[in-house]
Order: sequence, then C-alpha cells, then structure tokens
Amino acid sequence: MIYGKHRFVATFKREVTPKGSTFTIRKFREKPLSITELVKSHTVTAKIAAYFWLLLENRMSIIIIGGTGAGKTTLLNGLASLINPAMKICTVEEIAELNLSHENWVQFVSRESYGIGGAASSAIPLFSLVKTTLRYRPDYIVVGEVRGEEAFVLFQALATGHGGMCTLHAEDVDYAIKRLTSPPMNVAEVYIPLMNVVVEVERVHLPKPVSGATFGRRVREVSEIISHKEFLKVFSWNPITDEFSSRLEESILLRKIALKTGKDFQDLLDEIDKREVIIRWMVEKGIFQNEDVAKVISQYYISPDAIYNVASMELAVPIKIKLPTLVQMGENPSTEKEESQTPS
Repeated sequence: MIYGKHRFVATFKREVTPKGSTFTIRKFREKPLSITELVKSHTVTAKIAAYFWLLLENRMSIIIIGGTGAGKTTLLNGLASLINPAMKICTVEEIAELNLSHENWVQFVSRESYGIGGAASSAIPLFSLVKTTLRYRPDYIVVGEVRGEEAFVLFQALATGHGGMCTLHAEDVDYAIKRLTSPPMNVAEVYIPLMNVVVEVERVHLPKPVSGATFGRRVREVSEIISHKEFLKVFSWNPITDEFSSRLEESILLRKIALKTGKDFQDLLDEIDKREVIIRWMVEKGIFQNEDVAKVISQYYISPDAIYNVASMELAVPIKIKLPTLVQMGENPSTEKEESQTPS
C-alpha cells in the first residue's frame, strides 16, 4: 500500500519478469460511491436498494460475487451504509477500502510479516481478525473479501445470530457455492443458507450508452438462498433493455421477516415502496455523500412518516388527502371522502 491507500505491486529487474521491471498502481476513490450514486449510475435500482435496506434492518446476510474489477467492494460499501445507524459494525479487510459513517464502527486490517526471514507468527491474518470480532459483540461482521479459512469462521458467526456481509471472486452462484464448500474455505453445505442473499455484480457492455459510456457495472442477479442447490431469483437484469425485472412478491426472506416480526407480508412490500421513494428522492435532491445519506437514514428511523411525506411531496407522488364533502344549506353533512391529489 502506498500513500493515499492505493495498491502498489512491482517487480525489479529480470528475475521474475524477463522483459524488465514492472509496476501496477490500483487507485481508489478517497470517498467510496454511496448507494444513491450507485442508483444514479443504474448499477442498482431504488427498489433493489430499498429491498436490501429492509433485509439489513433485520440482520439478513449478503454475499456479493463477481469478477475482478466488477465493483464488489464498491457495492459492499454502498449496501453497508444502509445498516441501521444504531447497530454495531466490525469490518475486516486486507487493505482498508471500506468507509462507513456509522459511529459504532470498528475497523480491522490484517497484517503481513515483512523482511527477510520474517517470522510467520508476526502476521495477523483475516482468520484471526474475524475470530476477534466475535468478542466485540457486533450486529454485523463485514469482510472485504473471503478467500480462505476466514470464510468458515464468518459462517460460524452467522450461525450464532450475527449479521454478515462479504465479497467473493466467483462468476456465478454455482461457482460461488463450490468455492465456499471446497478447501481452504471448507464451509459445510448445511451452513450455506445462513448467507441469505447472493448478489452477482458484473462489468457489462451497455445496450445503449449512458452519459457517453458504453460499459458499466450492473447487478445482474439478486437471489435468495434456500439451500446449497436451490435459489430464488428476486431481481434480474435484462442486457437487451438495460432494465431490471422483479419477483419480489415470491420472496422467501420477506415472509421469514414477516413471521419473525409479526407483520403482514403486504405491509413489508409497502415498506419497501416507501423506502424506494426516499432513495429516489435522495437521488433527485443530489444527496450523494455517504455522510448525508446516513443522516437521512438516521432521520427515517426517528420519524419515518415525516421523512416519507417530505420525499413524496417533493417527488410529486400522488398521496391520499381526506377532504370534506360540500353540502347545501339544510342538508346533513356526509362522511368524508378520499381524493387522490398530486402536490403542487
């Protein structure tokens, strides 16, 4: 890592690179893209973001898969910003890339052993750090990328009631399951459903240029994990139209949340619609800084109706207002009727 927390890798002379010295610098944004910026760039829709928001509120776990440069860590940071501000979060990474606005956020970064003949005991791997996070009693454990035995510890944490989020290099869901259940991760197949949702993100060729760009990043699929062999695809991206389709009414996780919280399934769908309006409103108002997004989310947990009313009014979403029925002199006033009006 070099100044600015950018990744640097180099080779010297011709020992391992016959054509001479080489180097690569992978630069990162000082401030990661927020969830509203991801919605604006069409990586996800406001509906999908609202769905994740509700899942994270109920400690559901999410794994993000994709190839190199697909935008996994960026999406991970954006989704993690939707976690309830009152929750405690522990993040574990090899290189500090995540940047959250939560006050109760504990950040862990692994350490390698350096120097000639450096003792392996001086290294602090992800495996040790994930185990350490369990002693902090976090609501959520977020691992930047799982690739070794730390995956096993993370799934053990999920089994004890912690929420979890992570990324994994895998081209599709089937390959992701094979990686998780094979050495060195060795996650038992019966534990796979503990990771409730798998999100596939990819750098794709766009059917129509967006702001002059012919390539972009899209969430191709959002699938709920029923078993290590069975998945329910709730959202999918159409590469021809660059639009997303939804099967949210079939969601298993929403029914699980309804049973757990005692709420009606339709009420949860309505709640997702409300949060979709709030996310769309933030995009329209240009609320893109993670800190500002976090403030709106915090305010929503304090006074949800007030925030929703402001958002719906400014988006000109039709709302129902009760108006008295006009009557003539001498007549008995009738009951109030509802009229759908669009705020000016």
